[in-house]
Amino acid sequence: MKNIAYLFIVLTSFLSCNQNENSIFSSNDVYRAIIEGVDIAKTDISKNDSIFYVFNRHDTLIIMSSEQEDILQPTQTIKKEGYFRYNKNKIIVTKPYKPTFQILKNENNLVPIKEYEGRYPYYDGKDFQKGIIYKIKDLNHLELIDKGNLTKYFYRISEYEIPMPPAPAK
Repeated sequence: MKNIAYLFIVLTSFLSCNQNENSIFSSNDVYRAIIEGVDIAKTDISKNDSIFYVFNRHDTLIIMSSEQEDILQPTQTIKKEGYFRYNKNKIIVTKPYKPTFQILKNENNLVPIKEYEGRYPYYDGKDFQKGIIYKIKDLNHLELIDKGNLTKYFYRISEYEIPMPPAPAK
């Protein structure tokens, strides 16, 4: 009888720990996909990167890695919800753009980020957009679309470019 009681206590503690690992995302599968994307990026794509961005656009989930914060083109201007740490990596969750599925919980445990004011860090031109892209079929089913170099997905669109201000009159 004691063995059954011990087994019951161990199983309930294991299940409660498993449920508490995800306090940010609305689905454990989304959380696992992000953690798996970070692990894949660290082993296969770039071992030196320690900053990861999570983008949610329509039904697409993108995990993009970077060497430094706010040096790549899409990361400088997008609003950030906050960040969390995983294995000495900083994972920054950005504000979703017209999401098909709500991947964030309303009350999440993200650490708030102050919007960057002032000059952006120096960009030496060596870093580029790389990472993992998933298609979200529903919150419990994500399908890997692409991994590696993602520059073909982050191109500039001329109609969205802000023209330079005119030169001051002399």
